[in-house]
Amino acid sequence: MCSGRVDPVLIMESFCSGADGVMVGACLKGECHYSIGNLQAEGKVEVTRRVLSRIGLNPERLVLRMMSSAQGGRFVEYVTSFQETVAELGPLGSSEGVTGAELELRLTAALNAVSDKKLRWVEGKWVEFQQDGNLYGEVFTLHELGRMYEEVVLDECALQEIRLRLEGRPQTALALSRGMRIPAYKVLRHLADLRRMGFVALGATASGEPLWSAAVTRERHRASGKDVRQAATGSARGQD
Repeated sequence: MCSGRVDPVLIMESFCSGADGVMVGACLKGECHYSIGNLQAEGKVEVTRRVLSRIGLNPERLVLRMMSSAQGGRFVEYVTSFQETVAELGPLGSSEGVTGAELELRLTAALNAVSDKKLRWVEGKWVEFQQDGNLYGEVFTLHELGRMYEEVVLDECALQEIRLRLEGRPQTALALSRGMRIPAYKVLRHLADLRRMGFVALGATASGEPLWSAAVTRERHRASGKDVRQAATGSARGQD
């Protein structure tokens, strides 16, 4: 399978299923049988590494390694080195201080984020923005792409995490801020966006602060990893 077919959803599902680390192998640059498959994989891994970092997990738990089919020795080196890195990091979340229900919540938020159309659109532009540029012909450097990715990942992960936390129980913006490790003013901005989209509602007050809760008047749908994979596979087949 071409590394370009590796999906961020597949990677996050691996972590959700208990994997302590994931290594993606790809062809060397310039040697992809499908032209840019390995470059597409590079963008997908980059997005997912930033997602891991946002939810408090070490991004070194996910790596992309490029090699040719004739470089068996290099493959062994990469696998051995990665195995040692993961062994040092320990079980998922242990060295980062994120375990139990909190780890499960953050992983679910991350899975929902990479399943969402916004992040999927962004990671799909990794190669295009570097080679052809945007609609205005502006070509992006890796640094500029990184800044754009960082902003989108932070926002999308925060939105998904807020929704999950409010599904558990109503909370104030300050309580959400403490649990999510981001400033309260940013939480309020995300709450305003979610309220406008109909996902959260403003309710009673607690100690003078308004309580936010998950909206019950709108169906809350999250695409499952299976749904996303099937859609991606169908789209790819249609292009063959």
